[in-house]
Amino acid sequence: MMHPLDARKAFILRAVVQDYVATAEPVGSEAVVERYGLRVSSATVRNEMAEMAEMGYLRQPHVSAGRIPSDLGYRYYVEHLMKPVPVSRLLSPQQTNLFSPSNPEIGEVERLLQTACRLLAEATRYASVATAPETNVVSIRHILLSQPAPAKLLLVVVASSGQVEHRLVPVSAPLSEQQMAWMDRVLQERYSGRAVRDMFHAESAPSLSEMPVAEPVWKLVTQAVQDCIEALGQQEVFLDGIQHMLEQPEFRQAERLYPVIALLEQPQMLMRLLQRLGASGRVQVLIGEENPLPEMRCCSFVASPYRIGDRVAGTVSVLGPTRMHYEIATTAVEYIAQALSRVLTYLSVSV
Repeated sequence: MMHPLDARKAFILRAVVQDYVATAEPVGSEAVVERYGLRVSSATVRNEMAEMAEMGYLRQPHVSAGRIPSDLGYRYYVEHLMKPVPVSRLLSPQQTNLFSPSNPEIGEVERLLQTACRLLAEATRYASVATAPETNVVSIRHILLSQPAPAKLLLVVVASSGQVEHRLVPVSAPLSEQQMAWMDRVLQERYSGRAVRDMFHAESAPSLSEMPVAEPVWKLVTQAVQDCIEALGQQEVFLDGIQHMLEQPEFRQAERLYPVIALLEQPQMLMRLLQRLGASGRVQVLIGEENPLPEMRCCSFVASPYRIGDRVAGTVSVLGPTRMHYEIATTAVEYIAQALSRVLTYLSVSV
């Protein structure tokens, strides 16, 4: 439970958090007085720190050391004391322009999410994680069938998220315009506009009396459609910046680093956690012991959902030690989530 802090205690907590994040060294009362120009004695600050330790906001890693923030101290700091950082301090105009509709690569959702993770890792110097759009908000925008060669059909499936899957279907002989038109009509009726999640299982074929094409050809086409749908339905997890974990003093010991790295190699567990964080619809900060995954209780997550239209589609986040620069992390994550939302919503109506 958080108890409110008076102005001086809040000032001291902010000072301890900022110094400890910068140096990874416990902060003493004399350092707070000298660095921040407090017009009180170091003994007064020491007494205040002792009271804040009793309240649960600070802790002393060992006897005679200074103080460091507790998880509760970080929580108070995040909710009451931290100030936003301008995006211009974190990302250059060239980096933010990567999310412009004029960028020819924004139609490739996988590359877009890889770019988002890379920029988050670069801006924060923490590991970054993102999930691909969820199938319950992705529908089939277009399904196109053409005959680029006498012995081949080309199937292209375009999702509302901008993702594109295509398959080549071999045929023994060219199809007539009537046959192509029939297949195109049936494909549109059965698949266009429907949610990907609703189409993971193949449907029964039309009756043979209605089919102007051979049944084996139609089966190959519908199997190609199902292959595309399954590919669109695989919600990937994207990672970047894992090397930044090695830069943190907290993870120089293998016994602390290994469980975190091992968990990052289990995308389904990460996905469930990110889905839970994204379900709130806003930026979420998960600090240390608040984490439901035991392996991650030496870490903090900052996560935000991104949207397609008005529906939550996926989550972007950064992962670092609890000694995290929360201002930078929340600003960067919120900006990238908003940029992804703009791009993916644009794609969903323009594809």
